[in-house]
Amino acid sequence: MDQHILIYSHGFGVRKDDNGLLDDIASHFPEFKSILFDYNKFDETQNTLTIEPLSVQANMLNNVIEKAKVDYPAARIDLICHSQGATVVALAKSKGITKTIFLAPAFDISIERRLPRYAKKPGAEINLEGISKVPSSNGLIRFIPAEYWSEIKDINPFDLYNSFAEQTELIIVKANQDQVVPSADLTKLNPKIKVISIDGNHGFSGADRSKLIQTIKDILG
Repeated sequence: MDQHILIYSHGFGVRKDDNGLLDDIASHFPEFKSILFDYNKFDETQNTLTIEPLSVQANMLNNVIEKAKVDYPAARIDLICHSQGATVVALAKSKGITKTIFLAPAFDISIERRLPRYAKKPGAEINLEGISKVPSSNGLIRFIPAEYWSEIKDINPFDLYNSFAEQTELIIVKANQDQVVPSADLTKLNPKIKVISIDGNHGFSGADRSKLIQTIKDILG
């Protein structure tokens, strides 16, 4: 049987395990080779995370994919992407991907929507011309450079997803109780994109995680 590789793309402001979500998913596919990696720079001694601009993240993803192709030339490669990690994958336009699964993807990454939520966090310092400081609920301090903000002004996730669906089988798993991603008009999606709605919050935590795992197993076949 040919090698089957799953490459994971995590969301905004977290490490490669995506607060345990992607690690948990990978643990349920021991028969596949799972590749998880960090987009951001983590300083363990200071408990800080520096966010890379999305163009840098997209290049990192393509480098990981190209290395997997070299290391496993006969392998099938699928992608599992959470939240903003879906936007990064679509921006990268990665070639040679059989199936791509978006979990609770972001449909609006605009500054106008996100900045008020970040700014109200205790200890937050917003500087769109320099480095913003946004603490997370678990004590991690996230630093966001001006380049990140300037890039997302020109990014429309719908356009990226619709274009990417022309080169991969794209399935979106929508979380019915998503508390992070607001509702969106999914009729604007490319008809080639399959949308599956299941119960769960943004991270599909608690009892809803098992349903998510089964959904992914059904998709991957």
